[in-house]
This record gives sequence, C-alpha cells and structure tokens, in this order.
Amino acid sequence: MLLLSQRALGTSDIDHALFVDRSLELRRVRRALRLGLNVYVHGPPGIGRTSFLRQVQRYSPEARYARLMGFDGLAERLDEIERRIIKKSVLSRRVPNPLTSAVEVFGGTKSLVAEDPFRYLRAAAKQQDDQSLYVVLVDDIDQSSVHELFGRWRDSVWELPIQWVVAGTSAHLQPPADSFFDVAVELTQFDCSSLEKMVQFRAESGTPEERRDLQQLADSALASLAPCTPRAALSVIRDLYLSEDREREANELQELSAVRAGLKATPAKVLDALVVHGPTHAGDDQLLAEVNVTRSRVVQVLAELEAKGLVGAERVGRRKLYSAYPKSATLRRKDENLPQTTVEPPSKDSK
Repeated sequence: MLLLSQRALGTSDIDHALFVDRSLELRRVRRALRLGLNVYVHGPPGIGRTSFLRQVQRYSPEARYARLMGFDGLAERLDEIERRIIKKSVLSRRVPNPLTSAVEVFGGTKSLVAEDPFRYLRAAAKQQDDQSLYVVLVDDIDQSSVHELFGRWRDSVWELPIQWVVAGTSAHLQPPADSFFDVAVELTQFDCSSLEKMVQFRAESGTPEERRDLQQLADSALASLAPCTPRAALSVIRDLYLSEDREREANELQELSAVRAGLKATPAKVLDALVVHGPTHAGDDQLLAEVNVTRSRVVQVLAELEAKGLVGAERVGRRKLYSAYPKSATLRRKDENLPQTTVEPPSKDSK
C-alpha cells in the first residue's frame, strides 16, 4: 500500500525507513545529550518536529517523550512530564497539586505561602538509582508555555536532574528562556533533493506501478514546490495522485510557481508565511514578526497578491482571512483537525 499519509513518523523500523535523513541535526542533538546540554529544536509548522524528536528517541531509548498540547497551566504540564518519567498514567498524590496551599503564621496572622510546583516532579526525577539525568523530549508546546516553563521558572527547572530537548516554532526565544538552552537546532525546509528522497522512500511502500506513477508526479511537481515543508509537499503530491486531471493540476502548479518567482522580497515573505502557517488575518502577530513590516504594509501586500491570484480572502466575522493559492486545490492547506489516513491509490480505470 502506498504510504502518503502526513501523520508524524514514530520510532518503528517502518517509520524510520520513511524518515528523510537529517543526519547533521541528529548528530548535533546526540552530541549535546552526551554532554548533558539542553537543546531547543525549532522550525515552522509542518517541518517534521515530532518525527525528528521520535528519531532522537529511537537513538536514545531511555528518553521520555512528552506531548504537552491540550494541558492547561503549569501544574498540568508538570504532571504530564512526571507521568512520562515514572511511566504511570495515574499519579499518587497526598493532596491535589495547587500552587498555593500552605499556610504560615506570622505573629498570629495566617498567610498563604506559595508551594513549590516542582516538588512532585523533582521527587520523581530523583528516583533513578545511578543518579544519571533523565532525558525528556517535549513536543507540541506553544511559545508562551516555553517562556513560562523555561523562562519564568528557569532556575527551578535547571535544578531538576533532567536534560531537555524542546521543540518549538519560534527561532528566537525571549530572555530568560533563551539562556536555558545550550544548543539550538534548526529544521529547515526541504530543498528539491530532500523532496526527491521523501518521494523515493514513500514510493518504496507501493507496487511497481504505484512507484512509477508517484515518481512521474514528483518529476512534474517537485521543482515547483521546493523549498517547502514535508507536510506541504506531501499534501500537494497526495492531491495530485488523487486528481482526475493530473496534467492540469501540475500545469497550474508550475504557473503559480512562475508567478511566485517574480515577486519582490516582502510579497514573497508574506506568501511563504501563509503557505507555512495557513490562513490568517493581516494583523496576526506571528505573520507581522516573520515578515518584519507594519500591518498597513501587510494589508497592501495582501491586496497585491490577491490581484495576482496568489492569495484569496474570506470574511470571517469582522476579519478577513487570507489563504495562499486559492485557485489551486493542490496547495490549499488542510484542516489539521481532520483525521488523516493512509491513501488508497486510485484504480487503473480512474487514471
């Protein structure tokens, strides 16, 4: 069966065979772990941060993987990390884990004293007999939580017998979180050579006929896609493979790529940001930070891109949401909340 799903790759041999080798980045992380250093891995959405962390875990089986999306507040995130360390789904607690519950008496007056939010995690991390450091791989943590855990609570986290490999989207962390990490590793977008490897690895999962079809599609599309994230490339390749009119879709992709190549620097940055992050509004903080221009300039650029057919606009409430390549179904960003499954290739009669 041809494997074109965009799900994150795990640590299995099958998934490892699909992983496009980021050997330099992996070696850098492994060297840092041997030296007891904390690592920050960053790259845009869809770049493969989860797959990368799982490959780090494959080479370091003792590492604990903690996915922190959906956990609300510091206490919940610390509890989840503790679960991964002790390998139990239920935590033993004398009392709940509030940040403020202890009472001290000063001259007959009762005062609320903040409890140490790290006390349970610290106790769990000290249970190793050999006194070695735990390695925790933190995935799906938003930037505000990164700055809270490794910035506001930096000194407390430093005291834990844990090494951290944390994956985030922002290339620049604000002080004091920036000083917590000794090593930064950037996951860059795939060039044409890396995209060709990705298609080759995926094609190996199919029949000879499916491999041939996929390689032909890749030959017509990859030059128009690069550089891009693995997720974006898989989305386009999958849509082309399922298309009833592959030639038209491929030609449309090449035409849009030619228009994109003629853009000036700022419009190109805005378009690339929309491709990577998906639909957003002109005042989005992340968009403004990435393109490094004012909101009014972004509004002007979006209007220019819309006139060229490279950007579409849809009013949602009081805001306009802009998306990249509205005329091309192959380049529309997928709803990440929808389940993604392995693609069943079309029958011979549907080609």
